[in-house]
Amino acid sequence: MAKDAYDWYEEQRQGLGEIFLAELDNCYKKLQSRPAASSKIKKNYRQARLKRFPYVIVYEIIRTDVVVLSVFHTRRNPKHKFKE
Repeated sequence: MAKDAYDWYEEQRQGLGEIFLAELDNCYKKLQSRPAASSKIKKNYRQARLKRFPYVIVYEIIRTDVVVLSVFHTRRNPKHKFKE
């Protein structure tokens, strides 16, 4: 879904997709340094919100690894968060 978001933002304004990817990368770095900082949403799943874009990263902490399940647009049906 991140690739689709990048493409869509680039169509809206050249360079906006790059800004989206930079924010996504920044969020990934925060998850690596503080994976338990985000709230649990279901069982062991957590989500971290991007600041500027309406997306969340849905992930799980397995031992010392952060496993990303999806990059999810917040206006989509929440039931699909775990099906990506």
